Amino acid sequence: MAKLSDDLRRILSGLAHQDAGEYLAMRDKMKALGAGTQTRRKPFSPPRNVTTKPRRQRIALISDGRGERAPLDYAIDACSRQGAMIDLLVHGVVDPTSISALENRIRAADLDCHRIQLGMNPGDDIVDYIRSQPSLIFLVASSDDDVAKVLIVDVIPRRGRRVPVPLVLIEDRSFARSAKKSAA
Repeated sequence: MAKLSDDLRRILSGLAHQDAGEYLAMRDKMKALGAGTQTRRKPFSPPRNVTTKPRRQRIALISDGRGERAPLDYAIDACSRQGAMIDLLVHGVVDPTSISALENRIRAADLDCHRIQLGMNPGDDIVDYIRSQPSLIFLVASSDDDVAKVLIVDVIPRRGRRVPVPLVLIEDRSFARSAKKSAA
């Protein structure tokens, strides 16, 4: 009988502590738990709310200086809709005036632009870039871009066809038509 009454006391004590945890103020909770004297010596400080500034979303344009028409138009339109900024991933030996022209069009659209020069292995550099940018929405490239072809043929199959962001290929039809007419 004594064991049963000890068990009942523990059960009722547990229910009282649970009730204290749900309905009492912090000081009363600590007092019910037997720690009321310690809280008077140390002032209670509420936990800090740590808020981080949300990262701005990004869209990356892969370019070797080309892509001033349809690929850039697509990237600018997508950035305007998403409230994102453009990262210009530049590869190869590039004429600075063509890159400046791309950047000027981006700034004229009132978007932020960040230029990143890729190294000797641009496919691997792009994979490293993707890993370092959790706010990246997608990549945009011209359909005839050499690095985009390397990504499709070599890098993506090597990674088990898994890349965490989509690659959007845009064909510049007006440029392709003018090239066909001049060749004829």
